[in-house]
Amino acid sequence: MFEKLPLPLSTIVLLVGVVATAWGFLNYNDPILNLMGIFTGIPVLLGGLTMRVVELKPVPPLDPASAEATQARTEHITTIQAQVRADITKYNYGANAHMEEALEFLGLRGPTEADLPKLIGYRDQVQEGRYTLVLRFNSPEVSYETWQDSHQRKMQGFFGKDVRVELSQPQEKMVDLALIALSAPDQPEITSEPALPLTADT
Repeated sequence: MFEKLPLPLSTIVLLVGVVATAWGFLNYNDPILNLMGIFTGIPVLLGGLTMRVVELKPVPPLDPASAEATQARTEHITTIQAQVRADITKYNYGANAHMEEALEFLGLRGPTEADLPKLIGYRDQVQEGRYTLVLRFNSPEVSYETWQDSHQRKMQGFFGKDVRVELSQPQEKMVDLALIALSAPDQPEITSEPALPLTADT
């Protein structure tokens, strides 16, 4: 329900806290209204500040989608592609990285939680005539060999049968993960869910 808000949820909470606190101070002559405003506004204000600290901003596109890619996405995007795309293009709260739980389940983490690969961009494209969602990760602490091992053992099963998963390395310490739609254009969308949530709930 929060995806369609005009502002990040943290900003809205901050604004509510500021307004409530200011309202309390403006009514300093009325002890009841003064206390209501201050004791309501300050906790909300602090909550908004906390949300801002743990906020993950939406992942930016690597480049603008072509008209062909946009049409392919509109007509042929699969359930898992839509879920991944929606998750990475909204504000998230409480996670260390986009797709944090998915990356940990796939064994793609370094010595510490801070060493998880960082999703730095995505691209909508058409590959082999099919809609493809490409996710680009900065992965300085997780080797490409580890990605390849995870691809062989876990990735296809995790992302489901309606996509094919491919890996490539555009440059050192970066990895592109491509989710290629397998459903034929004239067939209904196949429902598929990942083994675990992609990231923490907002």
